[in-house]
Amino acid sequence: MKSGLELYKLFIDGLVKRKDGIEAKRIIGGGYPQIEENKIFNQILSTLTTEEKIALAKIVQETREAAIHDTLAYINEMIECDDLVLSQHNQKYTVDTFESMHYDFICRCKGDKWPE
Repeated sequence: MKSGLELYKLFIDGLVKRKDGIEAKRIIGGGYPQIEENKIFNQILSTLTTEEKIALAKIVQETREAAIHDTLAYINEMIECDDLVLSQHNQKYTVDTFESMHYDFICRCKGDKWPE
């Protein structure tokens, strides 16, 4: 059975794996699926240069990562102030070994290794 620390690391690493959203890929790629509700999005994208699409995709991607960061910051606050507990397989996550959940997420996104 995995320890609370191992489960915590897997949780954060799972979020890192999911940080890249489809929206940024659609902006740079072929756009949104060709359905009526996406028509306006594709019209807007068709007016942008490749450089502008890349810049917009970066904004969208950074916004997604910021949302994950802010959610983890809120969870951390709830753990510290309101006794929230995260657990899995009857193992309580060890969330206070390193810095904070949101800091650990950002470090892992940047490619940092887990501290020993």
